[in-house]
Amino acid sequence: MTPSIRVQGDREFIAFTALLTSAIALSIDMLLPAFADLRSSFGMEPTSNLPGLTITCIFVGMAIGMPVYGPLADTYGRIPVLRSGIALFALGALGSTLAPNLGFLLISRVLWGIGCAAPRTISQAMIRDRFEGDDMARVMAIVQTIFFAGPVLAPIIGDLLVRGGGSWRLTMLFGLLIAIIIWGWSFRIAESLDAANRRELSFSGTKQGLRVVFKNRVTIGYAITLLFSGGAFYSFLSSSELIISEIFQKPTWFVPYFSITMGVMAAVALAGSRVVGRLGARRLGHSALAFQLGVSLLMLTLALSTDGVPPVGLWMVLMTAQIAAMVIMMPTMTTMALEPMEALAGTAASTIGFITLAIGALLGAIIDRQITSTVTPLAVGYALYTSLAVVVVLTMVRKNNSSHTNLS
Repeated sequence: MTPSIRVQGDREFIAFTALLTSAIALSIDMLLPAFADLRSSFGMEPTSNLPGLTITCIFVGMAIGMPVYGPLADTYGRIPVLRSGIALFALGALGSTLAPNLGFLLISRVLWGIGCAAPRTISQAMIRDRFEGDDMARVMAIVQTIFFAGPVLAPIIGDLLVRGGGSWRLTMLFGLLIAIIIWGWSFRIAESLDAANRRELSFSGTKQGLRVVFKNRVTIGYAITLLFSGGAFYSFLSSSELIISEIFQKPTWFVPYFSITMGVMAAVALAGSRVVGRLGARRLGHSALAFQLGVSLLMLTLALSTDGVPPVGLWMVLMTAQIAAMVIMMPTMTTMALEPMEALAGTAASTIGFITLAIGALLGAIIDRQITSTVTPLAVGYALYTSLAVVVVLTMVRKNNSSHTNLS
């Protein structure tokens, strides 16, 4: 394992894995400012929330791909499987660009999501291959800091393309460029899976690997915790444009707010990477979850006391705080979930990804479908899901953590 992050190769490796994770956010966020143009192009009502399905479809595709990429990456290595996924990523981006109707677009986005599952799964497995413990948590946080540079720029670029006389199709074409960059860069990155850790690909072997993952209470406990935390966030992501433009009647605020929020998230992720070594991943992650619960309850109180339309500035501050807490939780809890897995890092990463994204996207969609004229459904969802996440930590993880991981 690499004890520190000083070698030039480590820096390039971290930048590459950051691009892999950023590719997912860029695939989503480039389209957000173009939702209005998408509605107009396909004859939707101005207040239709159907464009949000383009985000849900990405998550559905990722849920399909993740159980496949993990075992393949544990057998054939990280880089070859990554390149196969990027090919599907590019095909989905091309199909989305040329889509003649909403149905074709949604199918292409599912294919795009299947491709996205490769960088999402394999980036985490590669980090687990090269780092461990709080060093892994620190690298995860650094990767996440770089990751947020994409979402900051993506809505701005997408908005400029639309305002400059382009269309939502140009925002989809951007995904093809990302795929080309990742494909070319992958030839500079060394394979991280040790030959001694390669597993035979068979039904029985995959089944045994999944059994090991699901029997580990730490791994599954943190996966479920991230599932509930992420479920509400996916709803916010899908409905953010509708909430700001229609519920709060501030359409011009969307891109600046989204960019500022992502900037705050990047700053929080960077701060987390610097303090995790002093506090430990476990303490930092659990503290972020407690903070998220407090903010969730405050959001619910505010929504109920204002008939679901609170002061827009206050609501934006609370949402930014809510998302900042999740930024701390994601790398720390993912680290603790992967730490016991070692040679099963690919299978474990795909399992965690499936749980957090597939079911999380479904939980998010349940909330998202209820958001029409107030933010109350979002507030209720955050309060409920965060409370369930706390229950999981208290019952599944807290009493068993010390016997499975040395991160405390």
